[in-house]
Amino acid sequence: MFGNGVKLTEILGIEIWVDFSWLVIFALVTWSLAGGFFPHEYPGLSSVTYWIMGAFSAVLLFICVLLHELSHSYVAQRSGISVPRITLFIFGGVAQIADDPKNAKTEFNIAVAGPICSFFLALVFWILAKSDFVASNVQVLAIFEYLAFINVALAIFNLVPGFPLDGGRILRAYLWDRWGDVRRATHTVSRIGSWFGIGLIVLGLLSFFRGNFVGGIWFVFIGIFLNQAAKSGYRMTLAKDVLSGVKVRDLMTAKVISVLASITITELVENYFHHYIFISFPVVNETGELLGLVSVKQVKGVPQEMRNQETVENIMMESSNINVLNPEDEALSAVSLLMKDELGRAPVVEDKKLVGILTRRDIMTFLSIKYDLGT
Repeated sequence: MFGNGVKLTEILGIEIWVDFSWLVIFALVTWSLAGGFFPHEYPGLSSVTYWIMGAFSAVLLFICVLLHELSHSYVAQRSGISVPRITLFIFGGVAQIADDPKNAKTEFNIAVAGPICSFFLALVFWILAKSDFVASNVQVLAIFEYLAFINVALAIFNLVPGFPLDGGRILRAYLWDRWGDVRRATHTVSRIGSWFGIGLIVLGLLSFFRGNFVGGIWFVFIGIFLNQAAKSGYRMTLAKDVLSGVKVRDLMTAKVISVLASITITELVENYFHHYIFISFPVVNETGELLGLVSVKQVKGVPQEMRNQETVENIMMESSNINVLNPEDEALSAVSLLMKDELGRAPVVEDKKLVGILTRRDIMTFLSIKYDLGT
């Protein structure tokens, strides 16, 4: 979903990642607090103090965002749904929940956990800000009052009833329970989320032309993100509905262009990459058993002068290290696998023999036909 990042730690068996885009919002939050909010609300401190307060507040803010996402994840895990990763990125955080909730009640419980956590954190920081120790220390008081305010703001913003925000998921759970149709419920809340995103874009443009440049641009970016996320969320629900019961066998390409492990890299380049214009090929032996996969990336690592001597077998990715499908696998499970795969294609194997190949394009074409025909 996002760009490159780094894994920080693991909590509750969930990998915690920080996308590099997070550095942008960290810098913006620190700058806005140190250069505007804190000097205006708590005057009389040094510039260095304001910057330290701003940076410390930014770190605590994203710890709060992480706790918000962990609350979603904890409830999901308690409901039997795995959560492999939480990623902090430029627009906050996202818990990558492996499967959709099976019923409206589970959807509601997972969705409502985040806002409850944020309201609880706001209460904790507000109580701490009212304590005698904190009240006598203006720097700590400023940070805790800001965190109390921002957690309330985050909770309220997330309760907007538009997908993919928590409020949209809560509304989807209600409509799902009422209508008994998750697809219809998702369509409704996705449209609300899309229009809310458009509203933020308009608000951002108005703010920009009224002189609030940073705030205006920020509203536009958030609006664009929410608008796209709402639409993609509905498309994913449609995809799951359409692909339900479909097998890999139904979508795969049966006539596969494969290469023998014994040919040289020069033969591979001239007779396959230049001829068929594919970025990778399955590698087989003389009996048709899958041995691995070879791509442009592996070929690039071989010097030109060595390509006549090196064989495909020496550079290929072995089958044990690539994603391999069975013809009877569910197409729906293959989607998530292909979306994570760098090459976007997976060999299909039956009794060790290569019988087909499935690509992201195969699935997208199938879905496009289904949507166009309304079936």
